This record gives sequence, C-alpha cells and structure tokens, in this order.
Amino acid sequence: MNALADWERYIETLAPPNHIELGLERVGQVWNTLTQAAPKQVITVAGTNGKGSAVEAAGVLAKAQGLAYGQYTSPHIYAIQERVRVDGTQASDHELIKAFEMVESARGSIFLTYFEFLTLAAFVIFERRDLDLWILEIGLGGRLDAVNIIDPSVSIITSIGLDHQLFLGDDIESIAREKAGVMRKAIPTLTAATNVRDVLEAEALTHEAQLVWLDTALKNGKLNISASGEQIDLSGMQLPRDSVALACLAFRYLGYTVTQGIEKSLSRVTLPGRLSRYRASGRSWIMDVGHNPSACKFVTGTLAQSIPEDRRVVVFGALADKDIRAMLLVLRAFTCRIVLVGISGDRGLDVESLEDSWYSLFAQTCWRSFATLDDALEGLPSELNSEDQVLVIGSFLLVADSLRHELFN
Repeated sequence: MNALADWERYIETLAPPNHIELGLERVGQVWNTLTQAAPKQVITVAGTNGKGSAVEAAGVLAKAQGLAYGQYTSPHIYAIQERVRVDGTQASDHELIKAFEMVESARGSIFLTYFEFLTLAAFVIFERRDLDLWILEIGLGGRLDAVNIIDPSVSIITSIGLDHQLFLGDDIESIAREKAGVMRKAIPTLTAATNVRDVLEAEALTHEAQLVWLDTALKNGKLNISASGEQIDLSGMQLPRDSVALACLAFRYLGYTVTQGIEKSLSRVTLPGRLSRYRASGRSWIMDVGHNPSACKFVTGTLAQSIPEDRRVVVFGALADKDIRAMLLVLRAFTCRIVLVGISGDRGLDVESLEDSWYSLFAQTCWRSFATLDDALEGLPSELNSEDQVLVIGSFLLVADSLRHELFN
C-alpha cells in the first residue's frame, strides 16, 4: 500500500473506528516487539473534558523550552494526520505509512483496534524522532486505554464527569477510578477534578502516587509557578483555564522553569472545534466538539457572558450512546432557539429520536429540526437574524461534517 488513504481503509477493515476493546495486553505485546527503549519524558493527559486543550497548551510550553516534542490526540476533525504532531507539525503521509508498515509487521496475528493501531504508529514516529518529550492524550478512560502502556513522568486528570458509561461505569466514582489508572508510584498526578476528591485521594494511596490539586495553586485566575510566589495570569486564556494551568504545573513538576513571559503565547492558543469561531452566510458560527453534559455546561456558560440571550442559536446533534436528555436540558437553559439535526451512521442518533427526547422533556416541539446537517446548513441561514450567533455542538462528527460543508469553505 503506497497511499495513506489505502492504509486508513485497511486499518478500518481490521476494526471500524468506533470499535472499542479496552485492555493493554495485546497492544503492549506489539509495542514490546517494536521497541525496547523508554521515552525520555512523558506527560499523559486523562479526563472527561479539556484533554485536548491541555495537550495543546503543553505543546506551547515545550516549544518555549526548546524541546523536541510530540503530541498525540484523538479523534481528528479533518484528517488522520492531526492526531500525530512533532514540534507542532503534523506527521507526513510518508512518515505515517512507514509507521503503519512497522506496526503491521510487528503485530503478526494479534488483533488491534483502529485506535490501538494508530496509537502504536504515533509511538513509533515519536521514538524514531528521538524526542525530548511525549505529550499523550488518553482516548477513553485511563487504566485500560492503549496510551497507558507508556509510563508517564507526570500525569494529568483534567476533569471527571459522566461519559462513556458503557465502558467506564454508570457512576462518576467508577469513572474516576478508571481515569486514575494513569497514576504511577511516586509520580505526580495533577488534577482539577475536585468533584471526586475522595475517590482520587484513595486511588493515589493505592497507586502510591503523588496527588496535586490544582486549586492549591490556582487562585482567582492566577497560577503560582514558583516557591517564591511568582504567578502567571491565566484569566485571558482562549483555551479552558484549568487545562492551561495543569499543563503549566506539569512542566514545573518535570523540572522546567515556567515564567510570566509565557502568558502571551498561551493566551493566543486556540484549538479547532473548541469554541472555534467562523463567519459564514453573514452570520457568526461557533463550533465545539463538546459531547457530554459537563462540556455543554462549560461552553454555554462561557458564551452566555458575551452573547445576548436573543442572539443565541444552537445546532445540536449527537451519538446514540450519549446522555441526550441532560445535554438538552443544559442547552435549553441557554436558548429557546434549538435546532435538532440527525447524525447518520451506526452510532448516530436520527432526528426523530432527538425530537422524541425533546418532547418528553419540554412537552412541546423544538424551534427547528432537520433530518441531516446538510439540510440544516442549507435551510437555517435564511431564518437567522443578522446579529445571531450559532453554536454547533454535540459531537466530533457534527463539527467535522460542518467544517467540511461548502458553507465554511
């Protein structure tokens, strides 16, 4: 196979992207065949929301330190190359193909999921580049996620909320225990998840890990970054403040000096699909990949500070395994102008199901609904006022499909 697209199709034939089989034995066996060397330094980022933002902020800090660094994230919005970056630049097609060839050769008859195959390919690229720092985002959970075969030098747990209950447990305590699987003996774990403080403290004792709470260092938007009391002001960040703060703390615990001079660089950082703003058809559009109630609450709470209530519109679609009712309740508190759209595919939720959930909650029909996103993006602009701001939220797939639409290109 000479083309990256051929490899993508091949990996999807092994297991579709939505196929999940948690466990470290298979992926660990293949990795041991591929390498014997441990990375120099590793930041592993787990959590329900804010992981990608922490990885992005950590990249800015690594660049400022002059480090050679790699970032691994998931899923992607536009193309698979987004998942693997070295020194801020996406891996080339040639580099990914070579890594896929090596993984395929090493796995033999061992089954790998789509995510596991990509994860190992990223690790191959990072090792071949001989990087100073690997910055790794956990895909799902923590304890049994493929990324967790790599021991971190410092781990981060950004936040913990209800999501992926089918795999992680039905309650927030169970989910917290799974995410605590990134802890290691005598290694710092930094977290902002104060809603599960007792659980994480108990898990830290079990793992003999050093647990560091963000609220001991971050006060009124200012983060203590030295024993002498030096602070950096994080109040003007475009990324979630807690994620940026945790990244800064991670570098401090790795032994690097973080100074006030980094504030400007951090404040400029944005991430596609995280409160990303666009202008199309004479209207303002905001894209966010938030796909659980806590993410919806964060996004709407942030936007409510700057968008008048009579200018708010939400386009919402989601996958069938998500907490639809809870997300709808959050979004309805933000605006009455909710547009429901169906998402196709095995995991997608059709618009009829969304409408049923809406009616069961509010005993009325929603403002607008469309069978598909294409229908919505074609029919909706004519119904908007010139000063309306439209939030598209609910799924990575929804945002990805939106940004591929001709309206935004």
